[in-house]
Amino acid sequence: METVSLIRTPKLYIAPELLDRARKEGRYLVLYPTLKFSCLIAKRFRAELSEEQPEEGIEVDVGNAQVYIVFSVVGSRFCGGEKGFEEMDFPVKEPERFLPKWIKVNPDMSGEFGYV
Repeated sequence: METVSLIRTPKLYIAPELLDRARKEGRYLVLYPTLKFSCLIAKRFRAELSEEQPEEGIEVDVGNAQVYIVFSVVGSRFCGGEKGFEEMDFPVKEPERFLPKWIKVNPDMSGEFGYV
């Protein structure tokens, strides 16, 4: 397993009941903040409780719950229209520059992240 060790870890605001659930079920809370570069820059976020440890990401212990941050950057070959939004990996030389400063996760696993 490759665990990324970056200079900083985003500040996490995770609903206590979600952390309790992860601990009680013995599962990993995996956070997926994603930046999408296309005609505009968009942010996407999802979270899940996983029985399997992620193969990559930033491991964070939050109140004895195992949390992983799997940050990614994707691009789109086209800007919509007839050609759609075909996603592709968007290689970044210094991904830590794009890593969010904070991540907020709600009890229903919805959330958001930001840079200010």
